[in-house]
Amino acid sequence: MFLFLALLDSPGEQEKFREIYEHYRHFMWYLANQRLQDEHLAEDAVQEAFLALTRHLDKVEDVYSPRTKRFLSTIVRSKAVDILRKREPEQEFEDCMEDGRGGTDILEQYLRKEQYNQLVSCILELDDRYRTVFEYKYLYQMTDAEIGDILGISAKNVNVRYFRARKKLQEMIRKEGGRYEKA
Repeated sequence: MFLFLALLDSPGEQEKFREIYEHYRHFMWYLANQRLQDEHLAEDAVQEAFLALTRHLDKVEDVYSPRTKRFLSTIVRSKAVDILRKREPEQEFEDCMEDGRGGTDILEQYLRKEQYNQLVSCILELDDRYRTVFEYKYLYQMTDAEIGDILGISAKNVNVRYFRARKKLQEMIRKEGGRYEKA
């Protein structure tokens, strides 16, 4: 906790953070552990969530309000999903290769993995404002209101950005597909 306090400027911010930390750390760990099913990874997710909170502490008005609890749960779930996302695709692919799951041959599994990697690379090429909304909505399955709370924009604006992100992503995938067809 001392590392996080060092990142905050004023004593008021430090006190607010301390209250949030003491009041919500177990709740946040519980949420992360539900998603990750691993105590140590849950601790990592909570630490990453608190680090993110140091950058968005101004969005917390009342430490004990339901809005603050929802805000923190959204952050910690997002961090848990980030951890899963970093680990699962590779692990799932390796498991399929080892035990032959899914009734498909190794080449088909490899091609699926390549398509996944192509999609991820296209997502990473999106502008930050579109990519962030797309990730929160698609990967984390958050509502427009939750995303708007985190980003400080309206739910309508979130919806517009998500629509534009999908459109740009579709265009990018079409272009990528054209590259492979000509090769």
